[in-house]
Amino acid sequence: MKKHFYGGQAVIEGVMIRGMKNCVVAVRNNHKEIIIEQIKLPSFTNSFLKKIPFVRGLIILVEMMVIGFRALSKSSEIVEQSEDNNLSNLEKFFSYLFSTFFILFVLSIFLLLPLFLSDRIIFVEDNFVINNIIEGLVRLVFFIGYVYLIGLNKDIKRVFAYHGAEHKTIAAYEDNQSLNSNSIEKIQEYNKEHPRCGTSFIMTVILVSIILHVFIPREPILLLYSSRLFLFPIIAGISYELIRFSSITSENYLSKLLSYPNILMQKLTTAEPEEEMVEVAIAAINESIRIDNSD
Repeated sequence: MKKHFYGGQAVIEGVMIRGMKNCVVAVRNNHKEIIIEQIKLPSFTNSFLKKIPFVRGLIILVEMMVIGFRALSKSSEIVEQSEDNNLSNLEKFFSYLFSTFFILFVLSIFLLLPLFLSDRIIFVEDNFVINNIIEGLVRLVFFIGYVYLIGLNKDIKRVFAYHGAEHKTIAAYEDNQSLNSNSIEKIQEYNKEHPRCGTSFIMTVILVSIILHVFIPREPILLLYSSRLFLFPIIAGISYELIRFSSITSENYLSKLLSYPNILMQKLTTAEPEEEMVEVAIAAINESIRIDNSD
């Protein structure tokens, strides 16, 4: 049986792991207990479209958004159910913003504002190629700046540390390490960055868009603005295939080159986890594996 590539994300005081046919959330409440629950997968999870190259990218991106929202909602419920809850409202706000509404934020601010700036303020007269490159670079700066600024908040830093715990644990699983309380020290030796991270998807989308948009004329104005929306499914499809290729052939030089910008970006979106955080990640992935094996 082919080994499944598990993935996930950090949630409030915990980790979500996406299995083959399940999605598990493990959260440490204020009583230091690890609470594990399943969340419902979206109805289109098993769509035949997810098997079609260059089409599945957009489907998986939407799936990530839906599952991310449900996972964060569930983690918030678990923490709030414990007594003497000291969960910061700011942590909730930024956690939801970072995942659930992030795609909408990309479509509005990260797409339209750089487009406007490169068309009306920062532009080179009669050179659409350079202006398209400027647009892409502005979008990239916006993204990096956004991640950097929210990472300054201490509550978000904690979410980023759980992000690191998720990556380390998945890497250990893929390296056939045992996943239990006795292996935490060994798991901590793995990198907190991982090539299949959801952040990598967003980063790759931005970089691919810079390349594809270069060839699109900026006149008429309707073509300029509509092309950014209509090309998005194509960009998402290409981006996913690049990430998939780099993760399957991870030792290939080209794969390492493709992954390098994403790994650099994860320096901002991950932090070194505490041992208790790794313990939560272990609980999440072990439960997901258990459910997969019981089907």
